[in-house]
Amino acid sequence: MESIFKSIAFIEENIYEPITIHEIAMEAQYSTYHFCRIFRSLVGDSPKEYLRKRRLTIAAERIVKEDTSILDIALDFQFGSHAAFTRSFKQVFKVSPKQYREKADPYRLMYKDQFSPHMLHHLQNRLEMEPEIVNRSEMKVVGTPHQYQEEDLDVGPFWSDFQHKVNQIANRVGSDAFGIYEEYVESEDGVGFSYICCVEVSSFDDVPEGMISRVVPEQMYAVFRHKGSLSLLPETLKYIWGSWLPKSNYEYVEKPDFELYSPGIRPEDPDHILFLHIPVSIKS
Repeated sequence: MESIFKSIAFIEENIYEPITIHEIAMEAQYSTYHFCRIFRSLVGDSPKEYLRKRRLTIAAERIVKEDTSILDIALDFQFGSHAAFTRSFKQVFKVSPKQYREKADPYRLMYKDQFSPHMLHHLQNRLEMEPEIVNRSEMKVVGTPHQYQEEDLDVGPFWSDFQHKVNQIANRVGSDAFGIYEEYVESEDGVGFSYICCVEVSSFDDVPEGMISRVVPEQMYAVFRHKGSLSLLPETLKYIWGSWLPKSNYEYVEKPDFELYSPGIRPEDPDHILFLHIPVSIKS
């Protein structure tokens, strides 16, 4: 939880600066993917949306209290134009900045106060688990890439599609499958991620059309066992990032983290087990 509040403080300190979600996640020492997921589950909005609403709230206060032009206020808060600012402002406050200045209605403010510990009094850690610390050798994988927005983190359909294609992959090693969170792309509209459904191979010969190959480097991982459907995964992730990691002797390493699925991929099966691999190193 302290890590989340550290990221909130970073947002407040840089509310007028051009910061990225990746920078905010690194301040909290999370992977960008897991940071977005956990932040949304705790705060109720994505980090991008929270940052936008905090900026608009402070901008709204300035619109009422100052004679500064609306365009100058918009530029102060990293909006590229009067039109972009007005569009976002109306989405939150349901009136234009000009109308808001005329009405001076303080009751429309969103996120008047920054998110704080007292807002989380109802949350409790209900999980207790210790991971297995393992060193995995370099691994070659082949699979199908998928792009999605942070608001839509359901990977179940990706696996349903992959199961119909997995037999096309030559040189397969073992029977496990891997879901790799690889990269993210941040734009004005939000944050998008790349997720690869894949299997291990001995070589990259004959990669099927439409699939990609990757080398997962040798790395130490904290491996957590998650039993149940992916809809329950946020609870496990809250524990990993909000409780275990800050208290442990390890720190997150910014390399791809992945899920390992045992034979028979059934993401929504309540009895299915997956193993979350979080790349770590020993704290110095």
